[in-house]
Amino acid sequence: MPRNLAAMGGDEAGAAWPDPLPLNDELLPVQPFAPALLPTQLRPWVQDIAERMNCPLDLVGIPAMVSAASLLGRRIGIRPQQRTTWLEVANLWGAVVANPGQLKSPAAAEALAPLKRLEAKAAQANAEAQERYKAQEALHRLQTREAEGDAKKSLKAGDAKGALAMLEAAQAPEPPMERRYLTNDATVEKLGEICRANPFGLMVHRDELLTLFADLDQPDKAPARGFFMTGWSGQESYTFDRIGRGTVRIPAANFALFGTTQPHRLAAYMRESLRRHDDGMVQRLQLLAWPDISAHFAEVDRYPNSAARDEAFACYDELARLNVNEVGAQRDEFAGDDAVPFLRFAPDAQEAFGAWRADLEHKVRGGDLAPALSAHLAKYRGLIPRLALICHLASNGMGPVTLAATLQALRWADYLESHARRAYASMGLDHANAARAIWRHIRKGDLADGFTARDIQRKGWAGLGDKGRVAAGLEVLLDADWLASHEKAAGPQGGRTSAHYRINPKALHQSGAR
Repeated sequence: MPRNLAAMGGDEAGAAWPDPLPLNDELLPVQPFAPALLPTQLRPWVQDIAERMNCPLDLVGIPAMVSAASLLGRRIGIRPQQRTTWLEVANLWGAVVANPGQLKSPAAAEALAPLKRLEAKAAQANAEAQERYKAQEALHRLQTREAEGDAKKSLKAGDAKGALAMLEAAQAPEPPMERRYLTNDATVEKLGEICRANPFGLMVHRDELLTLFADLDQPDKAPARGFFMTGWSGQESYTFDRIGRGTVRIPAANFALFGTTQPHRLAAYMRESLRRHDDGMVQRLQLLAWPDISAHFAEVDRYPNSAARDEAFACYDELARLNVNEVGAQRDEFAGDDAVPFLRFAPDAQEAFGAWRADLEHKVRGGDLAPALSAHLAKYRGLIPRLALICHLASNGMGPVTLAATLQALRWADYLESHARRAYASMGLDHANAARAIWRHIRKGDLADGFTARDIQRKGWAGLGDKGRVAAGLEVLLDADWLASHEKAAGPQGGRTSAHYRINPKALHQSGAR
């Protein structure tokens, strides 16, 4: 197929140009976010926010669920089988994918409001505890000086044991542990210290999540990457040994994670990360939603549903101070004092989960899926019990996890799989998206016939700042015969040449060109 003007026999337009081919850049369909996915105490609140903001439910529902998970964390877990010790803790990582201007950040801010409220209350309590600690330290210094004087007298009198007892009695006060619910920009070492002080868990929120992931991809950030991967499981210990900070031992690193990103960034990141690492980091973003944005808009100017908001905030407060004994959690007498209390499935719920898992294992072991997608779906065997536990507790559930909560989690599996399939398929569409972005500027007249790749990069257009992405987009347009290229010397004296791109007039005028 002709890709350059020389191959077409000249520089002329019109009949010499081939008919352009369509660009294959359609996203896979996804399921919409159904209100029934949400726990009963959160559902009206999430719906009210989404309706008032004119945004898909996904943009509010995903961070709302991750927030609930962050409050439960290691406070309670679920054993998805009746006799084994397999345990999953209530911990989730999620992300929402949408283009700029589609309200993903404002929607997330609304959904994170209960956590921010808890964080503000904790900050006030922490400040008061620090003031008390300062007073206790001052008292301790006075007591120490007095004890040292008395100990000297006892030592002179030959009573070494008495002197030691006096010094030991003047014990230093324990510094208060800072309760945290939310952090946005902590170094990995500081995050480790926060995790040590908050063994039940907390939320890590990054507005542009892939800036964090891209940073963790760097070779010198391998230890930080390892810590984040440990924090996802929520059950493993971790130790930092650093000059200056010393040794920080974390009995169980555990944190939920939520952020937002843009479609082209996600596709480019997934493709590069899977190529360079393929260690399961991408697959840990299990609550990954890439919703369709409706073109319909209806002005909604009303007060928030205060009853729904109060019920949701009360739910988050209850999860934050959950009494595991009151909900009937069990403890493993052989697992030690620090073991996670747990619930199991009710018998009918166990049967439903078992049947679903058998289908899942057949799917991921059948060899019909791409390896990366198969690895992603394989993690659903732990995700679905986590979601069932959260739906159960956030709907005022007590005792074994019910069939209703389990079926709710299984609906999550279908919804999330459709979005995962879209995300993994998009890795092959990113180049076509770049081509579309270039073509939009061509149709607007921003690029003249005979333009170069450098002309595009100089403009600083959104999504076209990366040299490699521009080159890939131009390659797609060449393959589809929307453009043709020819080499031209950079100056009148000849020498170095660069590719100049001619625009196929048939592509400009065809009805399908966008």
